[in-house]
Amino acid sequence: IRTNNTDRIFINSTGNVGIGTTTPNASALLDLTSTTGSLLVPRMTTTQKNALTPANGMIVYDSTLDKFQGYEAGAWANLI
Repeated sequence: IRTNNTDRIFINSTGNVGIGTTTPNASALLDLTSTTGSLLVPRMTTTQKNALTPANGMIVYDSTLDKFQGYEAGAWANLI
C-alpha cells in the first residue's frame, strides 16, 4: 500500500508483511519497523477480556489490572 509515493505496507512473494519496511524479516509473519512509533496491543477491561473466546498465544493489556496478559495453556497469565 502506497501513500504519497511511499510504501506503507508491503507484502513479499512469500506472504511476509512489512509495515515501515519493504524487506520484512523472513522469519517474521509481521515485521514492524519504526523509529517514531511502537506496537500498541489491544487494551480492554478484565470483563471485556474474559468475554473473548481466547486462543493460546493471545496478548492483551488488561486496563483493570494494569497488566499485560497472555493466554497460555488454557488460562490468562501476567506477562510482566
